[in-house]
Amino acid sequence: MNYNDSILENKTFSFFKKLIYNIAVAICIMLLLVIVLVYGFKFQLYNVLSDSEYPNFVSGDMIVAVPQKECEVGDIIKFSYVGESFPVTHRLIGIVKDPATGKEYYICHGDAVGSANPANHGQTAPWTSDRDYVASLTFEEIEAGKANNIQKIEKKAIDGKVVASFSNYGTYVTFIKDHTLLLVTIIIAIWCISGVVQNEIDMKKSKRLLA
Repeated sequence: MNYNDSILENKTFSFFKKLIYNIAVAICIMLLLVIVLVYGFKFQLYNVLSDSEYPNFVSGDMIVAVPQKECEVGDIIKFSYVGESFPVTHRLIGIVKDPATGKEYYICHGDAVGSANPANHGQTAPWTSDRDYVASLTFEEIEAGKANNIQKIEKKAIDGKVVASFSNYGTYVTFIKDHTLLLVTIIIAIWCISGVVQNEIDMKKSKRLLA
């Protein structure tokens, strides 16, 4: 092997060593961020699965929710709706009370879903318009179906309030949350490979110095 080939081989090993190291660092940072947010600050990270809250966020975005039960009209909240296999994230547009039991119910609606007012069938409306319409209805009228495209939930169904969203990061965060053990294993493997590559470079250098 001539001198130029030796330089090229060393550069190749160095390139792959840096590449492996950078990948490991990137995975560590993302994993650490998720762990700190979820377990340190009790934030909930979720992958958005629909466009019902467009333009606030769309499918594939990541939303950050703070666990809390006390929410106000206008908040975008995450809740577990009966009959759905996954959490729903819609805006709270009204709170009504059942006069017979005194129990409060929270009325939720997606900003990009058809208007809650049947008079606007097939159209969307500003959430404030839907809020005002729902506010004009009694509990009995809501029960009778005079509001479209809404969810009526109890306070106990509320998981938290959405405080932030990040475009196109939902899929990655979900993967990290679902495969934490696998990623930790990959990181360890990458560091081991990085060490092997470094040892190989050092051995080749030592042989050349002795030759």
